[in-house]
Amino acid sequence: MGKRLLFSLVPLAVVFLVVEIGLRSSGWPTVDAAFEHNEPFWQVDPNLDQFAMSHREEATTFPVSTNADGLRPPEHPRARRPGTRRLMAMGCSTTFGWGVADDQTYPARLQALAQAAGHSGVEVINAGQPGYTSFQGRWLWGRTLAAYQPDVVLLGFVVQDARKAAYSDRSQAILQNDARFMKENLLYRSRIYLALRALLGGVEIKAKERGSGDAGGVYRVPPSDYVDNLRGLVKDVQAVGGTPVLFGYPLEREGYTREHRLILHAAAQELQVPWLDPQPQMEQASQQAQLYFSRDRGHANAAGNDWIARAVFAFLESEGLLNPSEG
Repeated sequence: MGKRLLFSLVPLAVVFLVVEIGLRSSGWPTVDAAFEHNEPFWQVDPNLDQFAMSHREEATTFPVSTNADGLRPPEHPRARRPGTRRLMAMGCSTTFGWGVADDQTYPARLQALAQAAGHSGVEVINAGQPGYTSFQGRWLWGRTLAAYQPDVVLLGFVVQDARKAAYSDRSQAILQNDARFMKENLLYRSRIYLALRALLGGVEIKAKERGSGDAGGVYRVPPSDYVDNLRGLVKDVQAVGGTPVLFGYPLEREGYTREHRLILHAAAQELQVPWLDPQPQMEQASQQAQLYFSRDRGHANAAGNDWIARAVFAFLESEGLLNPSEG
């Protein structure tokens, strides 16, 4: 009986193999547009010392330092010191502090505000990386950030996730057969599986045109992927004993990020984790003062970073997340 069953499966295996080979030889799916980035995963160079980074829109430079893990100050060792309360801010270039000095980023200002208010044991890790979405954030967490064992993690992914490009981030990883994605998602090595996912709309393979904001293209992180990434990040943070906070990093105007902000709020309710989105307050504040660069409206200037740090500090203090004996 066992032999008969085995032989009956042979034709199925042959058909599967023929279809798989056929799809591979056809070159499907065809890649005929530039990707948003050269590769799906990247990180700022480690051990920079006041490196002059170009702020092209403002025709100037800003000094950037990084530790051995490519993270901007405040610098703290991976190993936790006794009696400390460790916060981590994850996000894109907005969290990284594009255009401002190391001590002017919102994570650096947050640490200064907390310590000045008497929370002397608070440490803040700036885990922001330029261009990051929640897709890259999950990779970096497993590769580096989990080792810091933070008590609180601000998951500030919304600005880049909501942007549009020719391919979604996950699709780029699939199409480039990136081993860092494929080794954890073995089914994507099968063209048959990939074809089924594409036909069912589960993979954003190609857009008719490349664009940004509400123009053509697909979201770098489509809503379904965004929810999955948030769930995964929340689970990962909780696995090391941390408290995740879903943070809607504020822009000068909400604009194209509206849908993803609504998803962020819904995810916080579903997962029962703290949620902070100071976007409405920022829109009012930025009408009274210049909180973003004049030629680069997507990034907060030093005053804007300070405003964001104060909003985050007030929230964390009200939630009891700054005191080692609380939260």
